[in-house]
Amino acid sequence: MRRLAVLAALLLTSLLTSLLTGPSAPAYAAGPAQLIDMFGRTVNSYGVKLVDWQGYLANPYIELTVKPPADMRFPLTVDLKAEGTSRLMMDLPSQLTATGATKTLTFANASEQKNFRLAIHSKRGPGADEQHTLRLSIRDAGGATYQHSLPIYVQQDEKTALQPTIPITFDYRYDTITGYFSDPGVRTAAEEAVKDWFRFFDLQPFDTVAAGAEPNHLPGNDWQNTINVTNQTAYTGMYVFFRGIQTPYSTGYPANNGRYSTRGGQQVPGPLHRSTAMILEYDEANKQLFTSLADEDWYKTDIAGSVLDVHGLVMHEYGHAVAFHSDWAGMRSYVSGGGTDPDVVEYQGRAVPLDSSYHIPGDQPNWDRISGQSGGWTHLFPTRRWMLTKLSLLIAENAGWKLNRELTPFLKPSITTTSLPQATPGTAYRQTLAARGGVPFYDWQVTGGSLPAGLTLDRFTGAITGTPTTAGTSTFTVQLRDYDRLSTPVTRTFTLTVGGGTPITNLATSATPSASYTSPWESVAALNDGIDPPASNDTVNRRWGTWPQTGTQWAELTWPSAQTLRSAEVYFFDDDGGVRVPASWKLQYWNGSAYADVPGTYPTALNAYNRVTFGAVSTTRLRVSLQSGAGSVGLLEVKAYA
Repeated sequence: MRRLAVLAALLLTSLLTSLLTGPSAPAYAAGPAQLIDMFGRTVNSYGVKLVDWQGYLANPYIELTVKPPADMRFPLTVDLKAEGTSRLMMDLPSQLTATGATKTLTFANASEQKNFRLAIHSKRGPGADEQHTLRLSIRDAGGATYQHSLPIYVQQDEKTALQPTIPITFDYRYDTITGYFSDPGVRTAAEEAVKDWFRFFDLQPFDTVAAGAEPNHLPGNDWQNTINVTNQTAYTGMYVFFRGIQTPYSTGYPANNGRYSTRGGQQVPGPLHRSTAMILEYDEANKQLFTSLADEDWYKTDIAGSVLDVHGLVMHEYGHAVAFHSDWAGMRSYVSGGGTDPDVVEYQGRAVPLDSSYHIPGDQPNWDRISGQSGGWTHLFPTRRWMLTKLSLLIAENAGWKLNRELTPFLKPSITTTSLPQATPGTAYRQTLAARGGVPFYDWQVTGGSLPAGLTLDRFTGAITGTPTTAGTSTFTVQLRDYDRLSTPVTRTFTLTVGGGTPITNLATSATPSASYTSPWESVAALNDGIDPPASNDTVNRRWGTWPQTGTQWAELTWPSAQTLRSAEVYFFDDDGGVRVPASWKLQYWNGSAYADVPGTYPTALNAYNRVTFGAVSTTRLRVSLQSGAGSVGLLEVKAYA
């Protein structure tokens, strides 16, 4: 009986407690945050896309809005980590690390939203496209956690080495005060910084300046005295005098001697000075020289106050030598006009006047609006490496240099696909629209007409996919927007016919590809991977290329048994740089003992398949033989049909 009484008392206590306190707190289910881009797209499933603009330039950032999960307890924090390379960075406040960038956002309630910006440092030299990870770790007020991630795609625009188009001669004879440039690391970093400016100029060599014919001047310590110097050797490009001093500052300047570059005996417009000088100074007692050009070391330049980054400092100070100086007549005009250059105003959205020392002002309104970086120490991102920006190059053009407008940072967005192949009812269809220029985290939308029933357009990739259901012809307009708020959307109207007939099988996908030579960063598997390229300068999919090899090169498909072929298509790789459309090409087939030429007409169109039709041949090997012209050669896809 006593045991029953105790049990009854416990039940009564539990009932009274329940009545006094109400129901127990519900269990909270953790969930993902939503990431929204500037077009209103939720990117959780697709990921985000960054671009490495030509390798030596501050890159564009993308801005994302974070919406916290509503079913967690507030306040909560979202820890962001961009993983995979130290070159990844996020806007301040954030941190750079050896493996990526980190940033923390705090949310007071479910209705609060916060933005962050994501970018990547440039990669010096050519390389393959990259994929990294953006990881979100969420913790709510009750300790519940949730983690999710999405891919970061990085498009590498520099597929072949970008080099100055004029020779640059460096003269270190007068580095007699400090001997800074006797350090090979200092010398290499400084030379690369100078070359970085000339990589973006569209130039041809000038008339020869004979040895001893170019006077210039260099300072002594504290600029207390001047020595007169001349060029040691003849040159046809730019001659650069380097000197290290002890105080009070580093700088650069052109030779203001009244002598200007000529070509064919005529003065080059600008006018363009024939030589420049670069003076290096630093606080040896409190700073260490940092000379690394390794991509994965760039984050170390954020150690404020303790290191002097030679590359960044020389790049900035040599900017005065090459453009940002009153000795350039064009820059004097730019300053007196208040920075109203039309290209600068179009890009930046406003005039950008220079200050009294011919610097772009370092305050936020004058940062390069797409990269968030500047020519000084302050940036939107946690980096102290001075880098070239598109804005600084547009202003530098006023000194008289001509920019290479075919380089990707200067291309306006455009849709390069001009037509779409016919579709077949009941047969899967895939065709990816191609674009170039702008900031290529593109948004694709149908803004007029409609796609054939059964087909859809992917907003992220521009791929038209699906299985059309009904024969007929559809006309529709596609709008392309790039990731630049000031860009004007571009449109193109397409007609797509869905007709009858039996689909033709591409036999190439069952063959084994091989080639005479493949660049280490390219892939022979691209030849028959079945992916239709968006354009000849495809920066998304695999490519086969032979840079730096030239001459006769070949790509080949081999089948385990004989195939009867009557036509073939090839899509040329052309990056408008080191890999170009061939001067000529032809098909060859293996007749059992030797290769025989396939007679036919061989077109060399860009951004399209080049089709050759011929009499039936039976073979186990089909070879595409290419003769290089303006550069090395390459292919994006080969198709073969019975």
